Amino acid sequence: MAINSFYASSDYRERQRQTSKSAWLLRKIDFHYKRDTRKCARPNCASLFKVLPSDPKKYCSSSCAAKVSNKKRGTQSSQTKEKISLKLMGARSPYKGVIKVARIEIVCRNPDCRKKFFIERWKKTKFCSVICAMRIIGGQPTSPKAARAKAGIRGDISSSIYFYSRWEANVARLFTLAGIQWIHQPKTFDLQRQKYTPDFYLPEYDVYVEVKNFLGKYSLERDKKFRKFYPNEVLWLLLKEEYFKFEEAYSGFISNWEYKNSPFYRVT
Repeated sequence: MAINSFYASSDYRERQRQTSKSAWLLRKIDFHYKRDTRKCARPNCASLFKVLPSDPKKYCSSSCAAKVSNKKRGTQSSQTKEKISLKLMGARSPYKGVIKVARIEIVCRNPDCRKKFFIERWKKTKFCSVICAMRIIGGQPTSPKAARAKAGIRGDISSSIYFYSRWEANVARLFTLAGIQWIHQPKTFDLQRQKYTPDFYLPEYDVYVEVKNFLGKYSLERDKKFRKFYPNEVLWLLLKEEYFKFEEAYSGFISNWEYKNSPFYRVT
């Protein structure tokens, strides 16, 4: 009893608190101090991952766990799916209201798949998997998942051309001001697992032009593939630094230059 009362005393606890605080400030301990390194239990994976010693986790990711668990479980019967749907009915929707029809059956939009699968009624899922989605979306000139900035038709340029950003529209205006003939998104190039459609083609110079604010990993990979597969095509990347130089020099001569809060915008 005496030993237990010693460890329970306020003086001992205060000393332990001060010791732990000092060790924390000196970075001798942190929340990741004790971690076990384990090997994923899924065959053909064998990835290493770190967890707390008390964590029963056996797989490195939810994807690996699903590949093992779902294989053992097998395909759910229509009766099981119906039970799950009925069980969810009456629950609160993550958005608003109460779930009346928990899950609906739709068909994958990938024409080579057409698999039927169930989704919650409030979701906007169109494809059964990410692989199917990228097979369709990745082949489009501009992915609908890409950041579009201010996309739309500019009446002062054309009544039919859909520009995907202010920068694209401004570059088109700049070409027009300079008397340079241009064609918007003239051709889509096959890069094996990727598709690429440059923003402009200048027929007088036989040059493709791509307007980019910055080059991310995906864009860099695509640019390298284009130059490798099509060495005879000339591609000019109009990047941020060059764009601002053009904006500073010519935006004052274009009344519809976007956008007006640009530091280089001047009304003529």
